[in-house]
Amino acid sequence: AHAPVWVFKASMAVWEAYKNLTMPEQKKSFGNKNPDKTFFVIRLYPPAAGFLADYNYVLGYMKYAYDNGWIPVVDMQNYQTLYNEDHPIHGTTNVWEYFFEQPLDPATGKRYTLEEVYQSKNVILSNGSDQRCNFTGDKDPEVLKWQHEMAMRAPFNQEQKTYIEKLSATAQIPQGVKLIGAPIRGSDLGKRFYGHAIQATTDEMLALLEERLQTWKEPGEEISIFVNSEEQRAIDCVKAKFPQAYCTDSVRFVKGESDGVMRVADLYQKLSKYENIQQYLTNIWLLSRCDSLIGSMNNGYYTAIIWNGGKFSHLETIDKGRYK
Repeated sequence: AHAPVWVFKASMAVWEAYKNLTMPEQKKSFGNKNPDKTFFVIRLYPPAAGFLADYNYVLGYMKYAYDNGWIPVVDMQNYQTLYNEDHPIHGTTNVWEYFFEQPLDPATGKRYTLEEVYQSKNVILSNGSDQRCNFTGDKDPEVLKWQHEMAMRAPFNQEQKTYIEKLSATAQIPQGVKLIGAPIRGSDLGKRFYGHAIQATTDEMLALLEERLQTWKEPGEEISIFVNSEEQRAIDCVKAKFPQAYCTDSVRFVKGESDGVMRVADLYQKLSKYENIQQYLTNIWLLSRCDSLIGSMNNGYYTAIIWNGGKFSHLETIDKGRYK
């Protein structure tokens, strides 16, 4: 039997408070550079969380910095995450910079390196992990609007853009086809993370997709499905029922492989941490570019909504409650 919900919530609140007490926000001076600017170093309490949970924390911190007139810079180099490799990736040991540009300074159009920030006069180090919104379920349009804006200020770097082009091409999606994005979480169903949204099963998604292909189709339109899952079985089921469905040529779990895996996208036996997240981000980005989206709430699904910026023709979140 599980502890009651209030016990879970209280323990989470205590953990959050502990992180912020042991890693409080603090003012520092590291040198004489940029005396007219204040930098805000975004740091998460090591080893932080799943990658897109970390990402959504960062967006919240970015807004906090900009609201205060500070320039945000993300440090996942001195404050390690689950995703640091033991060697530099395209010249950086900062996990954020494996995939993204540093946030923009809107006043100058510049982006700053950690090296420069740590030689600057006015620096504020963030606290350990302040959740600025409920990032797995906050569908408030105002929240999504600023999250989209923050995401645009720290876009993918050139290496990730090139990778996205390469992996996207393997889906062979023709021009002019309207796509329903269908993320399906396979391996989560064996995990049941307490407090997380209960995920729709592959069978539930198949039934819903069959209906939506009819109801979301406009006259004279060609409509199809873009499916994403870390489980090959889910992809195979969708393709068997909808031969016209598209997916990328990604590395996935085959039967039973995900049983001992903690996080849904962690294919570490098959890919490096870096390649793993490169692939994950690409598939989420493709979901965000679909015409419509249907799925259960999780950080990947939510990030696709943020990146889309409110342009989906249809957005349907399947709510089955939360794991207890």
